[in-house]
Amino acid sequence: MPFTLIAFEQPDLFEQQLSELSARFVSLPAEKVDGEIDWALQLLVEALGIDRSSLAELSGDRQRIEVTHSHSSDSTPPFVQGDLAAVLPWYAARLRRGEMLRFDRLPEDLPPEADAERDYCARAGLRSQLTIPFKVGDRFLGAIGFASFRREVNWSPRVVRSLRLISEVFANAIARKQAAHDELRLREQLAHSARVNAMGEVVASIAHEVNQPLFAIVSNARAAGQLLAREVPDLAEIGAALEDIVQDANRASAVIARVRTFLQRRPTEHVPIEVRTVVETVVAFLGPELARRRVKVSTNLADALPPILGDAVQVQQVLVNLLMNGADAMDGLDPKQRRIEVRAGRDGADRVRIDIVDHGQGLDEATRHHLFEAFFTTKPHGLGMGLAICKSIVEAHGGRIAPLAQPGPGTTMQVWLPVHRA
Repeated sequence: MPFTLIAFEQPDLFEQQLSELSARFVSLPAEKVDGEIDWALQLLVEALGIDRSSLAELSGDRQRIEVTHSHSSDSTPPFVQGDLAAVLPWYAARLRRGEMLRFDRLPEDLPPEADAERDYCARAGLRSQLTIPFKVGDRFLGAIGFASFRREVNWSPRVVRSLRLISEVFANAIARKQAAHDELRLREQLAHSARVNAMGEVVASIAHEVNQPLFAIVSNARAAGQLLAREVPDLAEIGAALEDIVQDANRASAVIARVRTFLQRRPTEHVPIEVRTVVETVVAFLGPELARRRVKVSTNLADALPPILGDAVQVQQVLVNLLMNGADAMDGLDPKQRRIEVRAGRDGADRVRIDIVDHGQGLDEATRHHLFEAFFTTKPHGLGMGLAICKSIVEAHGGRIAPLAQPGPGTTMQVWLPVHRA
């Protein structure tokens, strides 16, 4: 319900409208909090008949107080940018202590020590302001402020009480948003740690793969030097040696690039990605390690697979973990039996399914039941986090992961991911 009347003239109606506004924030998903706050600030400006309403949040490192949302009427001066503590130190210090700041007449109501604040009021023409800090428990999260430039405002106790209540609603919504962000950040840190751990398992094979082109580069460089030392150098042979050096250098560079991309720590980004490219990258990445362990990998990828929406590195991480688990499950088998197949195809109109099939001992019912629990592992030196992280990544992409119930030996891990819709 839009606000159409000024809060000071009809406080009963204002409180009813605030109650309706608060109801919109109940169980609001974290990703919608910012949009709803922008909407609410605009309506508060209209209801109070003031010029600006702003919300500031404490930064993640708890060092800065920064305005994150603001709505102003026409011709209102822009708000202070950056850290409020640096620009308005007296003001910011009181907010951190949980003090409400109420000024009906500015700059006259400011104390003598608020020099920066007095200068700001004089420059901007600020005449009245009310700022209410909000906390969850004892934790200061930020504040909501209301400012008038065109007229002085007498902030009545009833209006202040109502605005305190709405500030608590905002505080709870921001706390939920920050908790969701913290959870995402922790999940990304765990996923990155798992990638680093996986890299430790294949580092010997990667070193061997890089050493091969480096050895070839040295050999070709020496051969080119010997050809140049002849009385009549064979330019064609020298050219061929230099071309081989370039190709081997590119090979080594490609190996390092794959490693660096896999280990990179960066924010999750969901973009359209090709399943075939992801699978082929993972098979190439793990190729040397699987060859060292005498595991043969085959792929069976359907033609014209639709793209999925996701983070390529995280999807690669899931497949790397599943392939390495399959290889571990076959350590005791005759090398001729160590085979892994990667299949990918459509599963209905809206999903792509990827199967990782090994020929190991398989999973008993008890293991299948606990497979994705954190710290559960069947490996002697396993951490028990790999599949838990895989499940977290797949579900964050809107998908599902599960072992296929099948008789006899071998395990088929299935991953479903939603098709990207343009």
